[in-house]
Amino acid sequence: MLQDPAQGRDRRRGAPTLDLETLPREVRAAVEAMVAGREVRLRHEGRDVGVLAFRKSVLEGTVVSGPAAAGESAPPEAVPDGVTVVATATKLSDAARRRLSDELGSDYIVLDLLKAPPTADVVLTHPVSPQLLGALRAGFPNARVIVTEIDDEELGVSAPGPVSRLLDAGASAYLPPRPLREVAASMHAYLTGSGAPQLTAAAPATAPTAALPAPSRDQTD
Repeated sequence: MLQDPAQGRDRRRGAPTLDLETLPREVRAAVEAMVAGREVRLRHEGRDVGVLAFRKSVLEGTVVSGPAAAGESAPPEAVPDGVTVVATATKLSDAARRRLSDELGSDYIVLDLLKAPPTADVVLTHPVSPQLLGALRAGFPNARVIVTEIDDEELGVSAPGPVSRLLDAGASAYLPPRPLREVAASMHAYLTGSGAPQLTAAAPATAPTAALPAPSRDQTD
C-alpha cells in the first residue's frame, strides 16, 4: 500500500479522534456502515444537510511497477491479435468483466489488472489518488487511463467517487473542467434541456443518468 502524503501526520495534527469502542451503539453502527462504504446521511431539524464520507489513511489498490511486478502472481493471459485490451483496476467479478467485454464487443478483451499484459491499450479504474494513478500509468505506459464510477446492482459492483457523493448530497449537475465559454454553453444546455446531457442528480434510489462528453481540443479552438 502507498501512504498518501495529503493524509500525512502533519495534516492530521489536531484533528478530533473517535474511538469506535467508546461510541454509543447507534453511532458506532453508523460509523461502521460509513467505513464499509455505505452512505450515511446527516440530518438536522428534519432536513438532510449532507452525506458523511470516510477516507482511509492509506491508499488501497494494486501498484504496478512494470512487467515483472505484474507477473509475480500470475503470468499475463494470452491476447489474440488485433483486439483492444482493457485492464480493470476496479475490483470486478468474472461475470462483471464478461459483461463489460460483451458490451464493448468482439474487438475488445477485458482482463483483471494482474493478468493484463503491460502492453494493454486501456486501464479502467475507479477514482484514485494521483500517486496511484501515476503507478498505473507507469505499469501500463501505452494505455489510455479511463476513470469511471460504477454502480451496477445486478452484478454487485459499486465503485462510487466524489462526483456521485456530491450529486447524492444535493448538487443538481456536474460539469467537467472547461474554459468559461464552454461552461456557459453547458450551463445553458442543462438549464434549457437542450444540447448534450450533463451528469445530473438522480431521483431517489436511482443512479445519475448521463454524462457530458469531453469535447476534443480541436472543437474548442
